Amino acid sequence: MRNILLFTKLNDNYIKEIKEQMEGYDVLYVQNEEEAEKYVKDTEIIISFDFEFYSNIVDKASNLKWIHLLSAGADTLPFEKLKEMKVLVTNSRDVHKYQISQQVIGYMLMFERSLNTFLRNQIKKVWDRFVRVSELTGKTALIIGVGSIGEEIARLLKEFGMKVYGIRNSGKPSLYVEKMYTSIEDCDILPLADYVISILPLTKDTYHLIGENVFNKMKNDSYFINVGRGKVVDESALINALKNKAIKGAALDVFEEEPLSEDSPLWDMENVIITPHMAGVTPLYMKRAMEILRENLIAYKEGRPLRNIVNLDKGY
Repeated sequence: MRNILLFTKLNDNYIKEIKEQMEGYDVLYVQNEEEAEKYVKDTEIIISFDFEFYSNIVDKASNLKWIHLLSAGADTLPFEKLKEMKVLVTNSRDVHKYQISQQVIGYMLMFERSLNTFLRNQIKKVWDRFVRVSELTGKTALIIGVGSIGEEIARLLKEFGMKVYGIRNSGKPSLYVEKMYTSIEDCDILPLADYVISILPLTKDTYHLIGENVFNKMKNDSYFINVGRGKVVDESALINALKNKAIKGAALDVFEEEPLSEDSPLWDMENVIITPHMAGVTPLYMKRAMEILRENLIAYKEGRPLRNIVNLDKGY
């Protein structure tokens, strides 16, 4: 019997649905790497979040054909080994776009309307109507790593009357992006942007891609937002930029090391908003992730192309 291994605990209804869709397969939930090793030899499909993936068992998965990730990130996978084994990898790329884009808008409104300052004043019982406030209308945003999340952010920002520019490797145009660049180096709008928003995945090419090269070109009244991957940003360079007032502030959901160390100076900066890698969280998450998995299970069984195939050379 061929196995479908679940490295992630799904509720009974979802497991029942997978079993009904994939008749002829044993659907097994394994709680740890040791348990996975018992079944991996006869496993054809693995379903998992990237952070729960047991990379060490891949060598023993001689019949593995497909890995489906219930997350968008794939940076924990052993790409070289999977390429060698010709394993297909898919992810849940579109599952984050609404909640993350709304969180980005929330950060921006906090900065423009000084809501973080008013919250601190409320705690101190301070009534101050002269705190500086502004609005998003007429301002410029640069989105680095435009995918489905970036396109949704761009759509929302257009509703606020903003000018939106983007960067993605392909340079492929997007409906709500005024101009798409292919690299940070070629982006002449960077020094003019009021907001620079990173949604980059972590790959061998994006590690520390954003550092002094970006912060030194940004306006000193601009803001940096990161909802992609923490290690894409040189955190020391960001801290220096904030301390030296090279940029005005930052909103960060991801960090080089997580959880963020208690002694990080970022905690004490009043111009920094910190959230604990939760921008993708929503009660609708699994419903959306299962819609993608459901579609792919049917396509796999029927021998049709799957949705959200991960490029193992690029890592996303």
